[in-house]
Amino acid sequence: MDPKNRKQRLEHLTAGYSQAGLPLTTQRRALLEVLAGRTDHPTVDQIFEELSVILPEVSRTTVYRSLDVLANLGLLNKVEHPGSSVRFDPNTEPHHHFLCSTCGGLVDLPTESLAGSNNIAFVGEGFGEVEEISVLVRGRCSTCAAKA
Repeated sequence: MDPKNRKQRLEHLTAGYSQAGLPLTTQRRALLEVLAGRTDHPTVDQIFEELSVILPEVSRTTVYRSLDVLANLGLLNKVEHPGSSVRFDPNTEPHHHFLCSTCGGLVDLPTESLAGSNNIAFVGEGFGEVEEISVLVRGRCSTCAAKA
């Protein structure tokens, strides 16, 4: 991973905390460092395991609460799909996801990778306000497809 990108992600996350007027505690700072160093879509358990190596005293509840705060601030997206744990995505730019139905890998898909996806619109009525439109493409990743 390019350290410059990691540094930029960390600066973005810490700036978001500052702009929201929230104190950057030692635990929050360590959590932001863990998140900035990841390019995947980790679960709470994966984040907790990595963070507890750095801060053995951190609680799972603190991790849950901090991730919810980051999601509410728009600094992190929750990626939810049926049959899987919630994952957290530090990429808040509009994009879609590919989920491998064999290994469970989840990767970002640029919006332009789906034909017509730049013009996706919700035309249903009676649903209130639409906050997000995302597409989940499910299949087998190239590694799992090669093994089959």
